[in-house]
Amino acid sequence: MATLIVQNGKHQGTKIPLPNREVTVGRDDKCYVRLTSGDVSRVHCSLLATNEGILIKDSGSQNGVIINGMKIEGDHMMRPGDLLKVGPVKFTMEIPQLAAPPGSADDDSIATWLAEGDTNASAADSETTEIQTVEANREHAATAELPPAEPEAKSIAEEAQDIIRRHFETKKK
Repeated sequence: MATLIVQNGKHQGTKIPLPNREVTVGRDDKCYVRLTSGDVSRVHCSLLATNEGILIKDSGSQNGVIINGMKIEGDHMMRPGDLLKVGPVKFTMEIPQLAAPPGSADDDSIATWLAEGDTNASAADSETTEIQTVEANREHAATAELPPAEPEAKSIAEEAQDIIRRHFETKKK
């Protein structure tokens, strides 16, 4: 069974199992994964777990679906290591048969372990959003904090300049 993993906010590391059917993500009460942020459309996108990854379909959302920093058009296959962003919430995914072998740890796991001990909370982390999955038993709801809004580049040139700057900053480390 495929699993979405929350990558930011108070509930970073929370795992949301996906059933073997198409499910929706959005603000609507009928969505399987419910995100209450105003940046999320009523029915933002749909997800279908496959043997290759998670097939993501944007449902004509206002703000789009972002995979690895790029807005997707139409259908997109999310694979292990990809970062899905719906509104302010970021997710990675796990599929057991595609997961890393036992005993190995990936960068996301290590970052999650290190972040668990982080008690520094900024004022921007005070806004929360609700993450719920629709099941026969609706008692299992989680609340995740919204991260600070990411600044949008005013032009492609500014975005490219930022990418190049970050690339060289990581090479210096």
